[in-house]
Amino acid sequence: MAVSEIMTTWLVSISPDSTVGDAKAIFEAKPIHHLLVIDEGKLVGVVSDRDVLRNVSPFANTKVQSDKDLFTLSRKIRQIMTPNPITVKSTDGIRDAGKLYIKHDISLLPVVNEKEELVGVLSWKDVMRYIII
Repeated sequence: MAVSEIMTTWLVSISPDSTVGDAKAIFEAKPIHHLLVIDEGKLVGVVSDRDVLRNVSPFANTKVQSDKDLFTLSRKIRQIMTPNPITVKSTDGIRDAGKLYIKHDISLLPVVNEKEELVGVLSWKDVMRYIII
């Protein structure tokens, strides 16, 4: 079965010049764990909720925050994203995608078409849903 049959086409993206605070707000508002980083229409990176969590001070936006804590929210996405993400073609098999997850220790694969245009994402949950259901 091809990746295109189980991938998610609902995509949420962010600019590399957006802030970590912007990404944090998106993760708090939407039921997602990854943002696609798009610059001038091209996929340039991926940032996860874990990346954001690692880069935000636990004291930011609290009564005890300092300027240093607030600074963590103003960092640019380009500073914390995973650049040049590994992608999978929409025509590739699900088994091939699974091998990429294991080989590269990742949990999301952006899906591209034959023209290398972003058309979806495939998460490990999509694959598990396919296997179980």
